[in-house]
Amino acid sequence: MKKILGISILSTMLLLGQPMMVFADTTISKVINFEDIEGAIAEHNIDIQINENSGLKDKVDLSDLKRTIKDLEDDLDNVNGQRDQASDPTQISAILSVKRALLDALKEAERGLVDRPTLEAIIDLKNKMSNDSIVLSAQGIFINYDKLNSAISSITTNIGNLEKKLSALELQESLGMISHNSVNDLRTTIVDLQTQLESIKFQQLALERQFSNLLNDQENTFSIGSVNTADEEFNADEDADLKKALENSYAIKLQELQIITQQAAVERAKKDIGSSKAYKKANYDLTNSNLKLTQLKDKVRLSYQTMTDNIAELQSDLQLAEQMLEDKKVDLSEAQLKKGLGIISQLEMDDAKKDYLAQENTVKTKQIDLFNAKCNYDWFLKGMALSN
Repeated sequence: MKKILGISILSTMLLLGQPMMVFADTTISKVINFEDIEGAIAEHNIDIQINENSGLKDKVDLSDLKRTIKDLEDDLDNVNGQRDQASDPTQISAILSVKRALLDALKEAERGLVDRPTLEAIIDLKNKMSNDSIVLSAQGIFINYDKLNSAISSITTNIGNLEKKLSALELQESLGMISHNSVNDLRTTIVDLQTQLESIKFQQLALERQFSNLLNDQENTFSIGSVNTADEEFNADEDADLKKALENSYAIKLQELQIITQQAAVERAKKDIGSSKAYKKANYDLTNSNLKLTQLKDKVRLSYQTMTDNIAELQSDLQLAEQMLEDKKVDLSEAQLKKGLGIISQLEMDDAKKDYLAQENTVKTKQIDLFNAKCNYDWFLKGMALSN
């Protein structure tokens, strides 16, 4: 039975002229949607992996400080022993020089041990900032790609309408009703729009490459998916959100950690003998860092206010565009009715449809702008410093 079945399959393939490959190796592109970006970046981005490894490497030196201190203390004991046994002045001078170097190294290691928690926190914070910046870049690619999709839709529709109009004008030209220049001008307009369309497609291709690079996707197994820009009501609790932005701000956190290390430096300089100059310098650094912290907090407050004002303006623009779309919808319905009654031509009907679709794309663009502003607001509350 198996032999007969095998012959049957072979005969069928020969009759159909198909190659003898029953199981084809096909690669299906995986679509990454907007909400999947953070997970995909965390899994595939090389810079994320490099950041993690660099952070672990930086912590290796810090983790060895206790052992380093123990080794230095042992070396000092040996040097002290050599000093007790030495009698030659030149030898004693060399031993004392080594001892001073060991004492300086021991002091630095002990300071490093005290500063270790703060230094490790700085390492982790900088890595988190870098990783979030990569995710933010990927989200920006998606949003810009969606904007270009909207532009492609608008231009394609416009080209279609103009090509219909061109056909009508060519007929009028053949009947001697209009000049050739009128037809030629319209052809030029269409070519210009087609050029714009190709340019936008090249821009999209560049964004696709950038996204592939972020995911280390050399085989193009991932593709840019959808962005859900559906308008959601924006309810900001100004006091609570501003407090959250101040607490989470990476710039403020980093500055606070720097202040901790500088406070420790001031305390050490105060204890060191004959270090009044070092103490004054360390104290000036600490004073400036505290001033900078105040400056950063003021900047966050200003950025927050600018951001909320921008969102309010974008919401107002979107509402106006949506109202205009409703007006265009009414105009289109009236044009359809008049066309059915033979009052207007098909070209006039097409113009009404073109105006409606153009306004529809305007609404889509403003939805994307508002969505982008809300995303930036969310990132701002998480601690990212964003340009407004």
